[in-house]
Amino acid sequence: MKRKYILLTVACLLLVAGAISWRVLSSYTLALRLNWGISIPFWARPVPCYEKDSGPSFLGDGIRYHIFSYQYEDFIDQMFAWASVDRETIYCDSLTQAAETWLDEIEVPAEYRPDYDACSNWYRAKSDNSEIIFFWDAERNRLYCLESFL
Repeated sequence: MKRKYILLTVACLLLVAGAISWRVLSSYTLALRLNWGISIPFWARPVPCYEKDSGPSFLGDGIRYHIFSYQYEDFIDQMFAWASVDRETIYCDSLTQAAETWLDEIEVPAEYRPDYDACSNWYRAKSDNSEIIFFWDAERNRLYCLESFL
């Protein structure tokens, strides 16, 4: 009888550990870490609000867009050296222009686009000319992530 309870307890623990692992491994934050080396803290409790992409691609290229809300935004405030000045990207004159071009390409409705004037931003490009832009709206507690893979 005691052995049965031990086995049941172990099975429950494995089930819980598997569920947690699945959530972490299937989350978009893992993709950010693997593709860009960016770690969004799990303990900030990201909640996906919206996502859209250009669809599957043989080479993995295309546009990806995600909006997150955070329970603990202090981690996001400290995640990057956020800027308030719009700057040039590889293909566009400004981050705003790049974002709007990408969002138009994947047909994101206006209500899911950032209010650029209210956002801080962060940008990175790779040697293959892939780009990522983050917009952080601290007032609305929204993190907007746009990626363009080439």
